[in-house]
Amino acid sequence: MKRNLLVLFILIAALVLAGCSSQQGPQGPAGPQGPQGVPGVEGPAGDAGADGAAGATGAPGLSYEPPAYVGRETCAECHQGIYDVFMKSGHPYKLNKVVGGQPPVYPFTELVDTPEGYTWDDISYVIGGYNWKARFIDKQGYIITGDANAATQYNFYNPILEMGDNWVAYHAGEEKPYDCGTCHTTGYSAQGHQDDMPGMIGTWSEPGIQCEECHGAGSQHASNPNTVDMKVDRDAAACGSCHFRGTSEEVNASGGFIQHHEQYEEMFQSKHLALDCVECHDPHSGVVQLRKAEEQTTRTLCENCHFEKTKFEKNRFHSRVDCIDCHMPRVTKSALGNPEMFSGDIRTHLMAIDPTQIGQFTEDGSQALSQLSLDFACRSCHSEAGFASVKSDEALIDMATGYHTAPAPVVEVEATPTE
Repeated sequence: MKRNLLVLFILIAALVLAGCSSQQGPQGPAGPQGPQGVPGVEGPAGDAGADGAAGATGAPGLSYEPPAYVGRETCAECHQGIYDVFMKSGHPYKLNKVVGGQPPVYPFTELVDTPEGYTWDDISYVIGGYNWKARFIDKQGYIITGDANAATQYNFYNPILEMGDNWVAYHAGEEKPYDCGTCHTTGYSAQGHQDDMPGMIGTWSEPGIQCEECHGAGSQHASNPNTVDMKVDRDAAACGSCHFRGTSEEVNASGGFIQHHEQYEEMFQSKHLALDCVECHDPHSGVVQLRKAEEQTTRTLCENCHFEKTKFEKNRFHSRVDCIDCHMPRVTKSALGNPEMFSGDIRTHLMAIDPTQIGQFTEDGSQALSQLSLDFACRSCHSEAGFASVKSDEALIDMATGYHTAPAPVVEVEATPTE
């Protein structure tokens, strides 16, 4: 009986609970916020979106290629007359390639022999050879110096000094890479080794100083001659970038002579620095070729500016010599010099004479003084080795002092008659 009552009670309770679950009551108030949980793991990235549409094509830009070196023959196609004159000057022959085992060809000189023990097949380049001297480079790009007793530099004969036509030593026993391309080549770069020769420091477009070394790479001008001009720099400093040694404030000397290519330093010492080199020199023609043609070697003459100085000379016999014989004597040595004659083989560009200065150099002989001395201005003629009479220091100073200063005219005063 009790068991039946318990079952009946459970069934009634189940029916009551089932009725309550079918009707949801109103939501109760929110409970307090629980403690913050640990962030969950980041979900996987979504798929990449599709590329957008291509933009509109831009307007055409301007193309540019840096000018390139085209070579002197290309310049000659339009400038044949200038080219023919230029190729007789010394600039193109600062460095000359040996091709096919044959010596380079020069306008006024000829090279036949090579240093002892070498043939032309052993020579890659010749340094110089135009007028004064020649040096030689081997197949590895090193200047040939030989051993301690070798003579590897050839000096051409100089009729003024009556010297030359001989071989002399050049840094004998030393290893000399060729690093002169800055002033001996066209389009020089200090990077690399020309012709893959280890002794050649740097590379270049052409050996020698050709048209584009002074005027710049010419490809754009060659393609558009009417719209692209070539560089024309008439400033003396442009020439001075090569015609100097060391610093402009010093004129370097050794062995009793100024060292060669010092012209810019020499000009730097005087009022002539205000002039540009091209005012006296045509840059396309050299002095040697004009002298060979028996033509005037400068574009203007000394007397065009110094006309007052030409009106009087203390020694009338000097009228037979040129201004430059005294004011531009051969104080400089490139290959040859005779100290007894006070004469090298290149004229200096020191021009002002100090009439009280006998010696030309500093006490240690390493620098030339800024003014010309009487040793070179006068004793290149008036010495034992010269062709004029020997003069003492006192006699030279007396003659040089006031040399171009005319004496004051004598004014005759009529005597006043007396009574």
